[in-house]
Amino acid sequence: MSKQHYDAKRYWLLILAATFLFGSTFPSSKIVLSEMPPLWAAVARFLVASAGIAPILLWQRLHRRHAASQRRPWGILILIGLLQTAGSMGFLNIGLRSTTPAKAAILMACTPLIVALMSRLALKEKIHPLAAVGLALAFFGVAMCIGLNKLDGFGAGDALVLCGAACWAASTLVVKSSRIAINVWVLTFWQMLIGSAFLALLAWAVGEAPALPHGDRALIAFLWLALPATTGAMALWFMALELGGAVRTSGFLFLSPLFATLISFAAFGYSLSLHELAGGVLIGIGIYLVSKRPDAAGRPHALPADGKA
Repeated sequence: MSKQHYDAKRYWLLILAATFLFGSTFPSSKIVLSEMPPLWAAVARFLVASAGIAPILLWQRLHRRHAASQRRPWGILILIGLLQTAGSMGFLNIGLRSTTPAKAAILMACTPLIVALMSRLALKEKIHPLAAVGLALAFFGVAMCIGLNKLDGFGAGDALVLCGAACWAASTLVVKSSRIAINVWVLTFWQMLIGSAFLALLAWAVGEAPALPHGDRALIAFLWLALPATTGAMALWFMALELGGAVRTSGFLFLSPLFATLISFAAFGYSLSLHELAGGVLIGIGIYLVSKRPDAAGRPHALPADGKA
């Protein structure tokens, strides 16, 4: 098996696993938020997720003592934590107070388009016309899955959610352009811990009372949300960014709403309508077009999960 073929297979596995886990956060969050306020739910989620990575970091520290002496790029780690965890989740949860989940999902699905625009403006990346068509088709596919008939204007909550999407896009470009030479588990741990600290300050500032899930169903959903759907998803996402470009990799985020719909169908008996099936087809076509043309620019250089360069 050639290295190129192996890398392509690994890339697809990482993307499918990460977007599936990202998609599972929607039904899980719906259950968790029935018993927890939104900002403290995010704080607890990322703190538990960080704690879940701690044993991995301890194992790596004991087996690779040279890694402990490496200097941390704290400026980049803080920036990524502020953008990917505090910024995207903070804006999203606050925005959800005055907008609908359907509109929020569509606006968050704009992330790949924002990445493409930022890459063009900030990094001078060229976007192949085929990839641009694919991004547009996938976006309209997401809109069809959610239901265009549920949109009714653009308010303050919508603007906040769009800011969350912009934060996620900016974080993607920071990871890509900084060429951060750090173990992917270390990167995931610190950006989540830093982001959760800022979210805690925000929750305290707006007067939210801290709470934990008390029902068995909400507790199970919270543990899934905090560990596989957060710890696992973000680590897999950073690994995928290491192998692929920012525009190409972010284009696959359109799979998350599709996975969320399928999981909701399996978990809650939600029935798929004709326009949702049509939207799924558009998402598939769009992602195929995006995957045909990788980014021309260089790839980020976060170290792999095993810590080897």
